[in-house]
Amino acid sequence: MKKTVAAVLALGMAVLLLAGCGKKNAEYVVLDEALSEEQYAIGFRKEDQALRDEVQRLLCEMKQDGAAAEIAVKWFGEDTSVIPDSVPESTATDDSLQKVKDKGYLILGLDDSFPPMGYRDGESGEIVGYDIDLATEVCRRMGVELRLEPIVWDYKETELNQGNIDCIWNGMSIDAERQEKLCLSEPYMENRQVVVTLKGNGIEAVGDLKDKVVALQQGSTAAGALDGREDVKSVISGGEPVLVEDNVLAMYELQQGTSDAVVMDEVVARYYISHMTALEEKAENTDAANG
Repeated sequence: MKKTVAAVLALGMAVLLLAGCGKKNAEYVVLDEALSEEQYAIGFRKEDQALRDEVQRLLCEMKQDGAAAEIAVKWFGEDTSVIPDSVPESTATDDSLQKVKDKGYLILGLDDSFPPMGYRDGESGEIVGYDIDLATEVCRRMGVELRLEPIVWDYKETELNQGNIDCIWNGMSIDAERQEKLCLSEPYMENRQVVVTLKGNGIEAVGDLKDKVVALQQGSTAAGALDGREDVKSVISGGEPVLVEDNVLAMYELQQGTSDAVVMDEVVARYYISHMTALEEKAENTDAANG
């Protein structure tokens, strides 16, 4: 599969910044106050209860035998999951699980620029991540192959309902609209929607966003979180956020200085901050070594 523009930006972001296209040695700030708190779940077609129940059962099995904790520690340094220990026995009568078993694979839809949940590795170009490791183990236990299908996040429900994918598994937050449209798993991780900015932008609290340009990913729960804070949304520049295709581009806007802040998932924000800081330090060390 071809690398997306977002993936290319992710790989080259620090280099571009250090080359003068953005702010060097940027100091990132995640505001303490969250716009909302939420939980991640896996989404299936409304009628696909049997498939949802089997995936949920296997996740609980992984929780019990320690496999889920091992994956969480690999990505986060500790067991951050909230997978339940058990769920009621399935009463589903639909054939969604059997269809997946008959074809021999499960198609997972995702935004492939959403680290650390699911994204393209900078060196191999392969899609990796916490959710990918969980899904890989679930599919192994189910006896089917995992196939990954990058999608435009704004059209995820359409991709699912048209049968192009079997599930949406990509750090997808639970909200009322998704509960209405999808058959959701039990929550497996907690998250917050937070504001990310740069030190020196004059933003130390949510109240400081007055007249500031705020960027976020279109179709994301960040948009819903901001909509739910009319006291904040109404005072930002233009009364509306700048919508971009993905979080990589949102962070790029922040680095370029074309936006003052980004609203995004905290787990993703902290990954980006750690990742970009490490890349900047590596590039600086390389420059110093080269004289």
